Amino acid sequence: AGPGPRITAELVFDLLRARLPRDRVLVEEAPSHRDALHARVPVDASGGFLTTGSGALGWGLPLAVGRALADRRRVACVLGDGSALYSVQALWTAARHRAPVSYVLLDNGGYAAVRSLGRRIGVSPVPGTDITGIDFPALAASLGCPADHTADPAELPAALDRVLDAGDEDGPRLLHLRVAASTGALYPDPWAG
Repeated sequence: AGPGPRITAELVFDLLRARLPRDRVLVEEAPSHRDALHARVPVDASGGFLTTGSGALGWGLPLAVGRALADRRRVACVLGDGSALYSVQALWTAARHRAPVSYVLLDNGGYAAVRSLGRRIGVSPVPGTDITGIDFPALAASLGCPADHTADPAELPAALDRVLDAGDEDGPRLLHLRVAASTGALYPDPWAG
């Protein structure tokens, strides 16, 4: 994004906290922004938060489809651009089955978690970790999933409302957000100090 205010993951999560119904299931696969999500979006309902504890990528998009189809209730799924590319075809499945999923795709331009791990183990730059030039809204639309994009923090509340407030019968929706890179260390040195 150019000059001016940028959307941050922290802003997205602050707005999500205010907008997600208490009974909404939240699927998270945004490793670069996981700590910020946990700091800002409370998890207080049993079964209301789904994530993984390992380094596997690509399970968030299809997990959200399966969870939404299990009880035909809208699921919110926050994922990163790198995670999405492992299983983007799940958008096709979501569209074909009209799965009620609201995808919020945080695009930081690469596999930032992999870059961070590379730095942690002394590999920098990490080859193949830049993801640029992908038109995620067009890709989602080509798979049958309606999509929107905003880069303006002032437009973000309304854009989130549109994707989160879709009816359970309306099928999937995707909101693509270019976000600033996270500032924290994802893989701190446990022996430093």
